[in-house]
Order: sequence, then structure tokens, then C-alpha cells
Amino acid sequence: MLPSGQELRLSLRGAWLLLFNRPEGMGYFDLSLSGFWRSFGVAVFLLPAFFITSIAEWQLILSETGLSPEDLPGEAYWLAQSLNFAIDWVTFPVLFALLAGWLGYSRSYVPFIIVRNWASLISTAPYALAGLLYVIGVIPAGIMVLFSLARLMIVAWYHFRIARIALGATVSASVGIVILDFVLSLLISELSGRLLGF
Repeated sequence: MLPSGQELRLSLRGAWLLLFNRPEGMGYFDLSLSGFWRSFGVAVFLLPAFFITSIAEWQLILSETGLSPEDLPGEAYWLAQSLNFAIDWVTFPVLFALLAGWLGYSRSYVPFIIVRNWASLISTAPYALAGLLYVIGVIPAGIMVLFSLARLMIVAWYHFRIARIALGATVSASVGIVILDFVLSLLISELSGRLLGF
């Protein structure tokens, strides 16, 4: 079931507050079990950003490597990107579900994943905007690369704050969780590409 418009609005408000380290943002989320499952429906709202950034990254690869479109078949590229998106969306929640009890976070696991899922809308938006500007020719490849690097740092900090507030993790544990999330995404991206010969 997809989240309602009201839940979308409230959850975005909560995610925005958490971005500025305001714990009261937690009160805007539906932290129930049904809210947990609905939060995975956020992936549908991410699809426009996914398409924009994928097009931008495809053009960036061609621009930076000098490859022709024939050297980077569109069908294989889109399949790799889609696999990466789908697998990455569920892998961390599944893995962390297995680790949460051992780490002592079983009670805060559900709120943490709910917030993490909703926060992805905010953390993806600036990169999608940069991708759109690059695709239509407003910004050059160099600026797009800088946006990518800046986004990585901002997302890492944002996820650190989410781990601190929603999960109640210590500083060191929050850093470890952010690193785990990042490494998993990197591995999934690499494996998706290699699977299709990139």
C-alpha cells in the first residue's frame, strides 16, 4: 500500500526537521508496523529522481570516458541501474534487521528504517535537480561531479543524524552504521554493473 498524501506531507516535514537536528521531527512519522511497510512505498516517489539521475549519469559516463552510446548499450545500462535501485532499497533494512537485536537496537529498528526511507526523498532531491540541470545543458560535467561529491557528504551527515535520533545510537555506532550503509550501496552498484558486463 502506498502512503497517503497526508502521510507524505507529514513525513517530509519530519524528515526536514531531522535534517536540521531537531528530534521533534520524529513526531511527524507513522512509526507503527503498518507505517513501516508503507515507508517502502517511498520508492515509487523516488522513481522520477531515479530516471533523471540515471540519464545524467549515463551522459556523464559517455562524456568523461569518451565512449560512444554503442559502447554503453542503453538496455544493459538501464537494467543495471534498475537492479541497483531495487536491491539497494531493501538490502540495508534486511541486513540491519539481522543485526539490530545483536547490537541492542531491536526496539528502535522500525522507527529508524521508517525515517531512513522517508529521508531518502530529501537526500535525493538536490542530486536529481543537479542531474536535470546537467541533462538540459545548464551546468557542465565538472559541476555535476562536484554535486555528486557534495551529496555524498551531506547524505552521510544526514544518515548519521538519523541514526543518532531515530535509532538512539552512540556516535561511534552511528558512524559505523553510515559506513555499513555506504559500503553496501557501493558493493551493490559494483555487482550490478559487473553482472551486466560494465
